[in-house]
Amino acid sequence: MKNYIFLLAFVLATKISLAQCHTELEQYTTGFKSVQASEFSFLDNVLNDIRIVGYGEDTHGTAEFTLLAQELMKYLSEQHDFKILIIETGFGEGLYLNDYVQGKRDDLKTILNQYNSSWRYRTKEFYQLMDWMRTYNQNNEDKLYLYGCEMQYVASEVNKIKEYLLKVGSDYKVEGFEKHLWQAFNEQEKTMYFMAYANLKQHFVENNENFKSKSSEEEFNLNFHLVEILGQFATTINQNNEQRKSDFRDIYMGENILWIMNYYNHNKKAMYWAHNAHVGDWVDNGIVDVTGHQLRKLYGDYYFNIATDFGVGTFIAYPNDANKTNDWRFKTITIDKVVEDTFTQCLKNFGTPNTFLNFRAARANKDLAYTLNSPLMSMSGAGARARSSETESKAFGSAFDAIIYLDKTNAINWAD
Repeated sequence: MKNYIFLLAFVLATKISLAQCHTELEQYTTGFKSVQASEFSFLDNVLNDIRIVGYGEDTHGTAEFTLLAQELMKYLSEQHDFKILIIETGFGEGLYLNDYVQGKRDDLKTILNQYNSSWRYRTKEFYQLMDWMRTYNQNNEDKLYLYGCEMQYVASEVNKIKEYLLKVGSDYKVEGFEKHLWQAFNEQEKTMYFMAYANLKQHFVENNENFKSKSSEEEFNLNFHLVEILGQFATTINQNNEQRKSDFRDIYMGENILWIMNYYNHNKKAMYWAHNAHVGDWVDNGIVDVTGHQLRKLYGDYYFNIATDFGVGTFIAYPNDANKTNDWRFKTITIDKVVEDTFTQCLKNFGTPNTFLNFRAARANKDLAYTLNSPLMSMSGAGARARSSETESKAFGSAFDAIIYLDKTNAINWAD
């Protein structure tokens, strides 16, 4: 009986280990040395006909994930004619950043401190990304563009709308929208915000031709979408629980990305950069039907999404229990070893020292079906807050088309 139990335990352990690192996965991997566009030849024959590349980061507080965003965008623009970068920030906030990228403004520090609501972009690595895009545009006729797709905080949308109304000679007063999505709203405020949106939209509709004559149809359409984002915000705060707010947030992120793609009728291609949780073709971030799943429904196989994982290093995040303790001081978290018998260890073993694994190609191999449809255990990383455990098990093999593993990483460096 003891021998039987031992044998059963051995078989189960072997099956679990095989599920995390099937030997046939290696034929779909490519090792690479450094995070540089010149190293990404493994994508050369992967992205034919792709309209959107989704790039997911495993933590917001890792320097290399921002550096990877820059190098991926550099590679995509040079080798595959991708010209749009869409990031996980407010749509209006993205317009201010795009003004800097287009050379219309020089005050990036002011933009990030006054108009940007996210800490994750106030870093030296993000400054470097912005400066690379700006320099690229100074030296090329076919420009790069940056957009946000979020609607959690809409003060920048209001500011942009006010600037436009002043330009077209309208004395309409836009009021409200000072709070962000996750603050408490009483019923009067919910009604007030929705009516403010509805009345502003009516003003734009009634003055449609007049506004276009004093600006352009393109500029009008852009600002009308800013108004619609106020509507997204007003609709979301009227949901009756936090989970529904999260659902609507991701749905609207997907809708805003679709609007951006349709705004360019000459068929430009885009990279969408957000957390893994928002990029995967799955239900995640609680029980949310996330943006990546919306994009898969909209674009099918023309959406190619890449997850990330890491081995050892440091990253910055809020404490996992910050919501309970109200301690929102950043922590530097250190990971000093890769957990054994995990998918992360599998990627590490294939790396030189970093790894690219093409899930989409691997899914054509029937022998890998069990592995790719099973939960894969990776280093858990963080969103804004650190995870409660050092690993997490998720269906990366079915939710993503590829994964990039970085062997060593470092915490973001705050900009001066």
